[in-house]
Amino acid sequence: MAIVLLLQVALLWADRAELPQRLVERQVAPAEAAARAHHLLLVNTGVAVVFAAAYLGFGALLFRRRAWARNAVSVFALVHLVMLLATGAVFGVHAVLLVLGVAAGVLLWRRASTDWLTGER
Repeated sequence: MAIVLLLQVALLWADRAELPQRLVERQVAPAEAAARAHHLLLVNTGVAVVFAAAYLGFGALLFRRRAWARNAVSVFALVHLVMLLATGAVFGVHAVLLVLGVAAGVLLWRRASTDWLTGER
């Protein structure tokens, strides 16, 4: 999920020249569209970097068989899900994130994963 988040931000930055025009099409005043587009890019980049770092950190802890990290990443993923649903962003890349998150959550809580985390396997 971290890679998908960072890829999304990279695509946003690659398409940054058209973002002010898209904002104007959505009833943003042309005079403030460029500043608002820059602000959106910075905020989205910051949020994506924080989420990506958290997912990578929790993943590293899971590979070290820290069982508590499974609870932490599950709570973090639920917060991420609520943020996505609250903003109404459930299409495109966000749909991929939702599918990946659900699949990861299901696999993370399977019996085989529990056995591996507790050292029974």
